[in-house]
Amino acid sequence: MFRGLTGWRPGEGRAAAAVGAATDGGGQAPAEDDEPGPDATRRVVTWRRAVLAVLGMLLLAGAAAYLQKDRIAPEVADTLRATIGDERTARVESWFFRLEDRVQKVRYRVLGAEMDPFEVRPVRVEFVAREPAREVVVWAGARRSDAPVNPDAFLPQPMQFPQTRQLRDNPEPGEGTWTTAGLPRTSPDDPLLAKTFFRPDSSRPYALVGVLLVDARRVRLHLVAGTVDPGGSRGVKGPGSIPAEDVPKLLAAWNGGFKGDHGNFGMVAHGKEFQRLRNGLATVCTKKDGTFVMGEYGRDFTWDEATMEACRQNAVLLVDGGEISKRTNEGNDTWGYVQVNSSEFITWRSAIGVTKDGNLLVAAGNSLSAATLAKALWAAGAETAMQLDINSPYVLTSLFFPQPDGGVRPEKFMETMPDGPGRFLRVQERDFMYVTLDESRYR
Repeated sequence: MFRGLTGWRPGEGRAAAAVGAATDGGGQAPAEDDEPGPDATRRVVTWRRAVLAVLGMLLLAGAAAYLQKDRIAPEVADTLRATIGDERTARVESWFFRLEDRVQKVRYRVLGAEMDPFEVRPVRVEFVAREPAREVVVWAGARRSDAPVNPDAFLPQPMQFPQTRQLRDNPEPGEGTWTTAGLPRTSPDDPLLAKTFFRPDSSRPYALVGVLLVDARRVRLHLVAGTVDPGGSRGVKGPGSIPAEDVPKLLAAWNGGFKGDHGNFGMVAHGKEFQRLRNGLATVCTKKDGTFVMGEYGRDFTWDEATMEACRQNAVLLVDGGEISKRTNEGNDTWGYVQVNSSEFITWRSAIGVTKDGNLLVAAGNSLSAATLAKALWAAGAETAMQLDINSPYVLTSLFFPQPDGGVRPEKFMETMPDGPGRFLRVQERDFMYVTLDESRYR
């Protein structure tokens, strides 16, 4: 009990007592209070608020970017191609399309979707310019006195709508049925244009393809090269605009094909070669007599300097000989320009086709693969069809309604189409197509 007294100094007892008080019976210091102090609590709350604020900002930024994706997508894609290359950009696009497709499916299950792309059009009265009276020449000759001459017997027959095919057991009202409602310069008695829609994908009921039918006897098809595409990389620039004299006769305009370097699909127009025409590709060519042809280049026709005016190629045929092409599910660069299987990209797509009677079809729709776009064209009566550009905001079809002052008022063919309908009245960097009223061959 006297151990340690030898070296005892004043104050050591109190220090030892203090140490003893600070230890438990086993010589271990007791646990400190688990409750954080006011400063620690304040720091935790502050960090939680900061993290939640950042997450909220990211969520809002993501939502804003998604809502503006049609506007910013081209710039983002071009930036990515310049930094990570075409192939990696295509893979990023494929991931985005898969995500967007899932979002669309969830949205449809929760909110539903419109099942008719034309039902939002308001009823309106349109100005229609009176065309000059048609001259009918009747040759004099012997005839029965009780058989009067009927001038209408000498007029061309109205356009006959192609027979459509039913793609679903439960079609929506109007699906697969041709109508002239809401189209410029046309009426049930004088069907210059007609339209219908299809839902070609049973797993995506909200995927709607609008199809415009045009009486080829009464129009002229024009192919316009853009100021940048498809010939910009070769230093060959197009006008990118509709001539002023064609504007009063405008009926419809729509986007062209892929960018010039994306597949190097050929185009010849305005007396220039923007990209070389190649065999085996889907091709549409306009002729100097106002007609046009569509088919596989090298098999069905080739360039004829004496008769042809312009040609545009894009991928391979969607519909060939009245049947859906077996190549619609091919991968690699058949439907794009990279090794990524772009035929399966679920996105906006566009196409043109020709019926068995030779009339023009213009089609576009959302949430489509190459195969479902082909199915819609086939259902509309296409004998031949070819894909044009894909992805928003490139896909657009505009209608033009004549005005009393001689101008035209543009409207989108489908209200859900990206971009504004007046696009084609401005100078375009990318190629496009349009039709004007031309009844010189309508006999």
